Amino acid sequence: MQCARVLSRSLLGRTIQFHSLRSFSTSGHLLGYKLAKNLQDCYSLLGIADDCNEAELKEAFIKLAKQYHPDSRSKTADPRKFAQVEEAYRTVQEKLVKERNKEEAEENKEEDVDIKHTAPQHRQYLGFEGVGYGTPTQRHRQYQQYRVDRAANSVVDYKVAKLSAMSESALVLQEKRAARKAKIVQVIDRLVEDMIAESMANGEFDNLPGKGKPLNRKKSEYNPYQDTATHLINKILNDNGFKPQWVELEVEVRNRIKELRKNLDTKRATFGSEPFSLQHQKQWNAYLDTFREDIVALNKRIDKYNMIVPIMAKQLGHIKPDREVAKVMEKFRAQEEQEKQKTETVEETKVDEKSSKEKMRWGILRHWRFTPLSE
Repeated sequence: MQCARVLSRSLLGRTIQFHSLRSFSTSGHLLGYKLAKNLQDCYSLLGIADDCNEAELKEAFIKLAKQYHPDSRSKTADPRKFAQVEEAYRTVQEKLVKERNKEEAEENKEEDVDIKHTAPQHRQYLGFEGVGYGTPTQRHRQYQQYRVDRAANSVVDYKVAKLSAMSESALVLQEKRAARKAKIVQVIDRLVEDMIAESMANGEFDNLPGKGKPLNRKKSEYNPYQDTATHLINKILNDNGFKPQWVELEVEVRNRIKELRKNLDTKRATFGSEPFSLQHQKQWNAYLDTFREDIVALNKRIDKYNMIVPIMAKQLGHIKPDREVAKVMEKFRAQEEQEKQKTETVEETKVDEKSSKEKMRWGILRHWRFTPLSE
């Protein structure tokens, strides 16, 4: 904004004032400054001459409003500066309206010279909130214009106040959130430190292996992409049997899968070769229903594991019971086929051995038959 600096000096016993323009500031030492008390500052701020008319005043105000209005989306938007521009505009406008009303009153007075009586001096205060000059009709018209101007100014004041309140409340809210976050972090840090101190006082760290000895740092275990503190903490937890929740859950899921597959394989082996008898078929179907329920519960554990595992590549897929049953059935069919082929091979071997023995026996008999007796 522009403010006026008044330089006074005495020349020939008279005081002459020089107004030099400089940028107005919205800093703290000028927040209480009232433009309405210095008309020359208003002219300087709006960038208009002292003898301007209402059209020039309005044009200058619109130009500055486009630059500083909060809703103009301009880079130079500034609510405080716009408020000062608006105050200067209203001050100059009020001065021009008074001059215009005064001129109209003088003209009407000249026209009504022939009137023998004059209106009482207090007539202007009988209505219209004391606004306007001249006849009641003229004062009524001036009062209507005054109400329009006052309503427009009230709307602008409301928007400016609302925008200022929003910006201030947003800043306060951000500060409150930052303070709350810092407070929570401090509380957690103090809580952890208190728990560690309490555990040390109770002697819960006395049974740790290697107490009072330097840490054994192996270069092969060091990760260059991890800070030393994190590496040492993980090493201490690992040496004392601590495992993250997702690791323990992964071990549990994999062991459960192996157990269900082993039980399914054992149950299938008790029924022998296919086709099953009616009783065996009922027992097998009942066991398959139980197996499917166990798989549903296992898949829920797998979902929980996938939600907490930190590595995407470590996630597990659901187990499909029908596929597991089909694999077991195919495995036993293949075993039965192999046993059948093995049996046929053994039988063929026995037949060949028997045939060979028969041939050998007939060969011996033939040799004895045609061999002459020795003298």
